[in-house]
Amino acid sequence: MNILNKGDILQQETKKSEEISVSEFKSIKKLENFILYGEDLKTKIDNHPRVISYLSDHTDGSTWYGADVLVVFRKTLEMKHWVSRSSSHHLVETKHAKGIAWVFIVLSNIYVDKIDSITKYFFYADLAEAANLYLERSTGEVNLKGLLLEIVRSSKKYL
Repeated sequence: MNILNKGDILQQETKKSEEISVSEFKSIKKLENFILYGEDLKTKIDNHPRVISYLSDHTDGSTWYGADVLVVFRKTLEMKHWVSRSSSHHLVETKHAKGIAWVFIVLSNIYVDKIDSITKYFFYADLAEAANLYLERSTGEVNLKGLLLEIVRSSKKYL
């Protein structure tokens, strides 16, 4: 009969958590490399099933919505009102909205074991804030790869 004491259980849970973190870290590095060097980034974004599905269901210019974050190509009056109703509402407006939707989806899959029904509000708000800061700092044409990498970089605090 194998009986584990509390110390053994804690040690197993710690090891499992470390393995998950290593796995997530590897996934993040793979994503960064794909963004930097992937030949078909735009195709991957344009053909992602969840992005396609969202766009077919929403014709208002939005590409992603969840956890009090809205990503859009262009703000509508209704979206401006939505943002003004709560300080927890975050909106990202850019011609690269489809790319942001894609990276949000990919990151949600990577962090599935780290983000829960509460922390998702902080996670996506941080991603939106990183995107908005990058957009504000950009002069001239916004670089899609740079924008996506900044969002991925900001997610690393959740590892």
